[in-house]
Amino acid sequence: MEIWELAVVILAAVVPSLIYLVWIRNSERYNRERWMHVLSVFLFGAIVSVIAAVFLESLAIAVFYTSGSIFSGGFWSYEPYDPTLEIVILAVVIAPLVEEWTKGWGVMTVRNKVREPEDGFIYGAAAGLGFAAMENIFYNSTALVDGLDVFLATALTRAVASTLLHASASAVLGYGIARKYLNGARGQRTGYLPYYIAAVVLHGLFNGFAVAGEVWDHAAIPIIGLLSASVLAIGMFLWMRRRLRIMDQRWN
Repeated sequence: MEIWELAVVILAAVVPSLIYLVWIRNSERYNRERWMHVLSVFLFGAIVSVIAAVFLESLAIAVFYTSGSIFSGGFWSYEPYDPTLEIVILAVVIAPLVEEWTKGWGVMTVRNKVREPEDGFIYGAAAGLGFAAMENIFYNSTALVDGLDVFLATALTRAVASTLLHASASAVLGYGIARKYLNGARGQRTGYLPYYIAAVVLHGLFNGFAVAGEVWDHAAIPIIGLLSASVLAIGMFLWMRRRLRIMDQRWN
């Protein structure tokens, strides 16, 4: 890959995430989070969360397909090591469980900086956007090898759908983490497990739409899946931003 091609790949992957990050951080009118803290979570999501997720997902696949497991023997209409089965398991189950967990670590690094519940939305989105930026570099690089048209389609789709999904799902978990620590400071016990589950379900539903074409052999399925995934991601991001602004006005 030429230097200019690498630069294009990186810009196409990172710039949308940074634009969304500015948008979501500036949605707060009062007590805005310091850029130093927001960017630290963004970088954590891009580096630490991604590395940890790749390792844990690879480990999970190895365990699932170890000798004697239900996956190694095949079930339903799937044979052992059926690529369709592996794609579905990885995309709908393993990836959401692992990635939302590792992105949540980024929010925990700044838990002492959280002053209001809506701060969790911002830090969660920052972790998700960092994760998405790095993930998009990998996908865009692969797409560029297949041609400029494939690269443009991939970069555009991921800039809109996948990036907003990562931001929205992680924002939900971030809000749960913020509530846990703020309520804990007041002597109230609150867990963030329900918010983690909500983030995983949202992520899994999005991925299910995205890989629907791998399961059902119909020309319209990939398009329907892509549109459904995009509507889900955009709708959740706009809902999250609206909730953030309402809460920001309520608390100030």
